[in-house]
Amino acid sequence: MRTIFNIVLTEPMKFPIESETSLTLYGALAQRTQFNGYLGAQDLKILSQSDPARRMQIFTLSQPGGHPRNWNHILECCLTVINSYTKDLENINGDVNPVEIDNSRKAMNVTPPAGPLYSVNLRKMAQSPRLNELKDHNRNELENTFGNAVKDEFNMFLNKLCQKPGINYFFGELTDTKLKFLLMQAQPVMYTCEGLAFIVAASLREDKYGVVQNDLPVVISALVNLKTNLDKLTKLGLVPKKHILNDAFAIKMKSALLSSVKRSIYKIVITFSKYIHEIPMDTEVQIAVQPFLMCKEP
Repeated sequence: MRTIFNIVLTEPMKFPIESETSLTLYGALAQRTQFNGYLGAQDLKILSQSDPARRMQIFTLSQPGGHPRNWNHILECCLTVINSYTKDLENINGDVNPVEIDNSRKAMNVTPPAGPLYSVNLRKMAQSPRLNELKDHNRNELENTFGNAVKDEFNMFLNKLCQKPGINYFFGELTDTKLKFLLMQAQPVMYTCEGLAFIVAASLREDKYGVVQNDLPVVISALVNLKTNLDKLTKLGLVPKKHILNDAFAIKMKSALLSSVKRSIYKIVITFSKYIHEIPMDTEVQIAVQPFLMCKEP
């Protein structure tokens, strides 16, 4: 019964590109925490490979105005999925060092408003209501900043306490567990990467207005950054022993995700191989793309 339920639940759905009454494709992609996000990513991959009519809707311009709104919405949702997943991998790899918040001294320095509102020679008995409001505002602001400073100091103390080996083992979240959970969520990311790559590749022939070509550097950079962080989980010497997975399904998902990202980069690079050197990209991205251009990336 559970298998039948899963089959029915994961049946592909076709979301409209433009609609005022139904859930659109970019609307489904934006619901990442819900099951619609999975179905939206699946539909994106299907239409990118076998639905030229809906692809033409993505490449159209809005009237009036002539803006590629459909493409912009879908691109924004896809980049959000890819970049957020890349950021989670960076946190696991230890590339992102949390910056300690040091606002305890700055919080107590309340900058007075520029310019005196009243002369200091006025008599004390001639207090203005506006001056009283200003004093109350400064007092409330001082209390709020002091409370925020105390809260930040307490959070810093808890973070340092949780980093202790014994306390972190019992009360913290283990890195291996976080990595397994992250890899379990990789299927929509694979659909999104491949769907976005195939749409970009198809735009070379079907995009009459060139709405996709302007965003090529952003798409390639996002995919390359994701691949770089996945390589750190695969290559020996770059991944600590605590990141080594023992779960067979998680290992398969990691391999499938890496293959999907490579396949996506290959699709874009090979399609635009004649123009790849004219695309404005960072030096690191250009170096990472060269093995794909020469078909030497395994």
